[in-house]
Amino acid sequence: MDNIQRFVNYLLDPDAVNTDHKSPLWSLGVEYSPVPDRPPTKSEPFTPPMIQQHNTAASAKSKLSSYLTNASNALRKSSPSIDQADSDGKITPEVNEFIIASWPSAFVDNIGSKLYMTYRTDFPLIPRTSNGPSSISVGSLLRGQINDRAGFTSDVGWGCMIRSGQTLLANTLISLHSTQPGSSKERRIISWFADDPRAPYSVQNIVYHGWVACGKHPGEWFGPSAAARCMQITCSNFKESQLRVYIGGDAGDIYEDSLMRVSGGPGDFKPTLVLLGIRLGIEKITPVYHEALKFCLRVPQAVGIAGGRPSSSHYFFGYQNSNFFYFDPHYPRKALPYRADYESYTEDEVASVHTRRVRSIKVEDMDPSMLIGFLIRDMGDWNDWISRVENFGGRKFIHISKSEPVFGQGNSINSDGYVDLGPNRRRKSVLVEPAGNESEDFEHIALGEDEDNNGVQELESEDEDGQKQKSQEDEDDLDFDKCAT
Repeated sequence: MDNIQRFVNYLLDPDAVNTDHKSPLWSLGVEYSPVPDRPPTKSEPFTPPMIQQHNTAASAKSKLSSYLTNASNALRKSSPSIDQADSDGKITPEVNEFIIASWPSAFVDNIGSKLYMTYRTDFPLIPRTSNGPSSISVGSLLRGQINDRAGFTSDVGWGCMIRSGQTLLANTLISLHSTQPGSSKERRIISWFADDPRAPYSVQNIVYHGWVACGKHPGEWFGPSAAARCMQITCSNFKESQLRVYIGGDAGDIYEDSLMRVSGGPGDFKPTLVLLGIRLGIEKITPVYHEALKFCLRVPQAVGIAGGRPSSSHYFFGYQNSNFFYFDPHYPRKALPYRADYESYTEDEVASVHTRRVRSIKVEDMDPSMLIGFLIRDMGDWNDWISRVENFGGRKFIHISKSEPVFGQGNSINSDGYVDLGPNRRRKSVLVEPAGNESEDFEHIALGEDEDNNGVQELESEDEDGQKQKSQEDEDDLDFDKCAT
């Protein structure tokens, strides 16, 4: 019965119900009591919704059909989300308040304060490359999604890792700039993630850098390492964020000397997002790493995990016992417009990047490939994080060394976008200079230092397949230059 219930929960992704009033709740380094504000009384017992065993298959089929129909309608109508819209087009959140009441309000408020990026529709065109996936596919037609043959106006079906990575980065910036919900600071950060090439962290710019730096065609699913690389480049280009990005080596290795080169060093340490792309098992997370994964969401420097669900990607921000809380990007909403005057964002537009829904998944059901983030604000924060990592009593997958091995550094991006724990080929990388400069191709035999201290680490190159392929890539790059800066 438990396995059937877990399968249906996986399929239908229902809201989580709080039935554990003993285990503490954790959300990005903050602990909450699990006791709800008004626990059910004996005369008013709280009974979580259960699925009867005799009609599980029929119920699942019916609900799945309904879900697909609603998702298809949302796409056809370009509705803002799976949440219902009233006659004026305003978002009416479809939140079960009875289920929400099973959680302490402080925890729900914490969830609601986070930024949440999802699939979007009807955004400015992302041109497709000649050898990339078609923007017209059987899957898109079944979903009711009609893309321009020249490219993509929606990331439904392929952009979940991009959206999970955006969510990780957005909440890093929210934490770094001490942003409060509904504030001017929050609206400013929201504008950075608009679905428009003018926004520094837009899906258009991430896809552009995914192509030139990682070889990811528009319409292809990103892996954790490709997402990390694009975060690194976009943060380097956009100085206003005041954030640098360091990508750890293969197998969870952090090298203090290379991190100091990225951050500016002890005398001029700049806030740095440390990203670890790692695989903690073959098909499932190896059980000995369960506690270490919780540690990554419990430390004060935690900013979340992107990935971690089979054949899809979520953003994980907390846990209770063996249940990990997440945001699911697989709900399409209308494109978030770019507004130079970020104060002019409407309440509905701001609401479209927030949610109060509580969802969780058992750690045993998570995918082992993921991108883990930590925000290191200054040298004191760095020393505190090192101390916590070194004093963790369980099986570790984060390894901190004083210096980088002479034979090279991590940051490998293999053909499927996952961190490879063994020897692998490296793709050509393009170091995109800050806005206003032309990008240059860098090819290396070995990974070099970041001479400009701009927070971008360069990658090794693989051999070219031929002048014809190179010529085609150059033509594709020109197409991208028209839509991304």
